[in-house]
Amino acid sequence: MAMKPVVAQLEKDLDIEIQKLEVWNNAKNQEVMKKYEDIIGEACGGMAGVPSFVNTETKQALCGAHDPADLKLLIDGADCKDNVCKPHSKMKK
Repeated sequence: MAMKPVVAQLEKDLDIEIQKLEVWNNAKNQEVMKKYEDIIGEACGGMAGVPSFVNTETKQALCGAHDPADLKLLIDGADCKDNVCKPHSKMKK
């Protein structure tokens, strides 16, 4: 699943901007990714991978291709573990 159209549709539907970082050729963006390496690695099964999606406020992450519903859960503050997000009672509506 190509993620660019999924992300673009979420941005439009939710009226938000999702920060996108190219990390293969950009050392500055690689440093940003390193800050979240532990939580990305947990989502990716041990090592940080691309694409990765990080909620920097909740310190939760998803790794790889996901459908819009999964990414919305991450954005909304769901509990994410083992590359799966589940809503919880403290999530904003």
